[in-house]
Amino acid sequence: MMPASLTYLRDGDDAVVTVLIGGVLLVASPLVVPSVLVLGYVSRVLRRTADGDDAPPAFEAWVDLLVDGLKAFVVAFVYSLLPLAVLAIAAALALGTFVVVPGGGDAGAAAGGLALGALALALGIAGVVVSLVGLYVTPAALAAVAESGRVGDGFAIGALWTAVSKRAYAIGWLTAAAIVLAGTLAIGVLSVVPVLGTIAGFFVQFYALVAAAAVVGRTWADVRPVSPDPPEPELAERPAV
Repeated sequence: MMPASLTYLRDGDDAVVTVLIGGVLLVASPLVVPSVLVLGYVSRVLRRTADGDDAPPAFEAWVDLLVDGLKAFVVAFVYSLLPLAVLAIAAALALGTFVVVPGGGDAGAAAGGLALGALALALGIAGVVVSLVGLYVTPAALAAVAESGRVGDGFAIGALWTAVSKRAYAIGWLTAAAIVLAGTLAIGVLSVVPVLGTIAGFFVQFYALVAAAAVVGRTWADVRPVSPDPPEPELAERPAV
């Protein structure tokens, strides 16, 4: 699966043009809209590969690309929001321990500070766990939304659990994560070269992101929930002859 995904973009008809556009969009990603367009392209890759189409999509139909990217952004944002909120509360509680415990060392205040510290630690651990769960589920949620076009499918917990609990999904997720990690390491090496190396890193990042999306899309084709066949329409009663 990994070798085919690493050559996914390279085997396309307009590989150079696609990588150039994707890299430029990532360079301009602080402007927000370009990063949303990249998410839209990733959604197209997820949809195509899940449907068994190995031809990389082109950067075209930009309005549709933006809409797909916005849907993906909403899903990714919501899945990152909960762990961030938990970690923010944990940090606030940890900071509160310094307020509760005065310099004089009052016993009651010390006990309160200890309780707050324990709660902050528990919430911090919970935040890390929720973050890992979000990272694991998000690719499946993005694939579900890319396939159906409905944002709500990204939060259909029952259907998503059916997919992410399968061994094939875990293998696909680990493969995609390995590709992203390899791309990150390559970017780190390139960044040693001032300016040009940093810019080149954006193009490597895009290539790795698309390769990982191809892995997830092909994995989704194997693990996605199968919709039950719609019930056959009842035959209208005919008058007896």
